Parts: sequence; C-alpha cells; structure tokens
Amino acid sequence: MNEYKYISIVINKFDLPFEVKLATLNEGAINKELVDETIGKISENIQEYDNLFSLENHDSLLARFQDGEETALMTSKTFREVYEQTITAEQMTHHYFSSYYNGKYDPIGLLNGWMIDQIFNRYLLSLLSDEGIDGVSLRCGEDVRLASRPNIDFRWRIAIKDPKNLDILLATYFLKNGAVSTANELRSLRNEKSNVEQVTIVGNNALDTNIWSSAGLSAGAKFSEFITKYHLTGMIVDKYAGLENFRDGFSDKIPLRK
Repeated sequence: MNEYKYISIVINKFDLPFEVKLATLNEGAINKELVDETIGKISENIQEYDNLFSLENHDSLLARFQDGEETALMTSKTFREVYEQTITAEQMTHHYFSSYYNGKYDPIGLLNGWMIDQIFNRYLLSLLSDEGIDGVSLRCGEDVRLASRPNIDFRWRIAIKDPKNLDILLATYFLKNGAVSTANELRSLRNEKSNVEQVTIVGNNALDTNIWSSAGLSAGAKFSEFITKYHLTGMIVDKYAGLENFRDGFSDKIPLRK
C-alpha cells in the first residue's frame, strides 16, 4: 500500500498561525518553485488581513473600529464584506452566533473560516494541478479546509478529540473535500444553559462550518432545530448524554462509556 508523506508549512503572520499541508506519494515530483511562489503569495495575503483584522496590531482597522472609528466600513471593501457576513450569521443563527466579545465587535471566530476559504480558493486549489501533490489543506485554530485530486482515492484524516482529555479520540472523519470546524469555547452573548461541551461541524466550506459550530455550542439542546432545518452534519459532545452524531439533518446518540 502506498504511504503518503505530509509536508507542513506554518505561516505566522496573524494572531493565530496558518498551517498549509500537502499530501504526496513522491516528494521529488513536486514543483517546489511553484509551492514556494504560492506560499509567498499566501503569506502576503495573510499580512494584508493582519493589517485589517489583527487585534495584536493596534493600528489595524479592526482595532480602530473597536475604538469607535467606523471609517473602515467605508474605506475597505474586505472589512465591509466580513462585517456583513457577521450580521448575516447572527440573523441566520438567531444570534447564537455572535460577533461581539467582551462588549466589542470581534469577528475573529468567523474571520478564521472566511480567511481560510479566501486563501484556499485563491491559491491552494490550483496546486492540485501539480502531479506530485494529491491533497492540500489549510488550518487555522480549529478550522480546516481540505481538498484532493478528483482522479485518486486519497482522503484526509481529521481526528476529533475529547475536549476534556486530548489523549482520547472521539471520532475520525475521512474526507476528500470539504471543511471541519470544532468549537469548545463559548463566545456568544446568547447562551442556553446546557451540558454541551463541544460541537463539530462538517461541511463544504470553512466559513459555514465555523459559524454553525459556534452557534451549536451556544444553542445547546436547541441546536437540534438548526440541525434539522439546515441539514447539518457533525457531532456534539454532551457532558452527560454522550455523543450525538448527525448527518444531513438526521441524528443518533451514543451514550458515554461508564
């Protein structure tokens, strides 16, 4: 059986690092100049996003927006697009997804998924034309987008760990294409009292999976209504009820092992 090698490239130009992974059976067949050029473009793009959205960069448009300077909505098409996405996400999730944190506008959750999709579609998908590269992925935090060449049987392995013990594997997804987002930290202004500790969403793009994983954690038991309505796929970890797997809107529960 052929054994894949994974080449990892980490780009530290934002509040959270971005990790590019390439899957290959023959590293020597990869066009390294093309890869280097692509990584250079991605790095420049992330630097642009840093200038707009980084909270560690106190002169970014987001930092200035939080201080009451609203010109960002008029001067930056990108900033305005992200802002509009957060408003749409709040409305769609009945505000279980929130872009406000500690009383300030902070789209960082949604932003991770949005940036991944932008970079992935713009730069990484084209690397699959290189015969040496069978799969590409891009991760930031708990959000990952991935793809593989259509003419091969390669699938990415995404492991979901127990939020209380990272040594425990709860589930593994094997995907040719798509995105996975896991949320285990409440960030919404609207939270239901529940025993839900973690929500994982599997979908087509990082933006949507990010929004729904965050909303699911905040909505708790009420999230089942969204699962059905929007035909969601993923997994919920409940402190007492155990694991609930759902696929295309239908779910089943697995009790925790005693």
